[in-house]
Amino acid sequence: ALIEETTSDGPGEAAGLERGDVITAVNGRAVSNATDLTAFVRAAAAGSEIELEVTRGEERDTLTVELGGL
Repeated sequence: ALIEETTSDGPGEAAGLERGDVITAVNGRAVSNATDLTAFVRAAAAGSEIELEVTRGEERDTLTVELGGL
């Protein structure tokens, strides 16, 4: 799932996500598209942490994101 933008001061930005990053997995589960990403994030509890496997250019990284509440 390609990150087109992050919310200023949002959980993704706080975790280090940047425009152009590609999320390839959430908590070890493969992400093929934005629908997969949305489903995995919605299944996690507000306030919990998830691990995102991210590709940025030629580099891969794992970021921990604390999900916000509504």
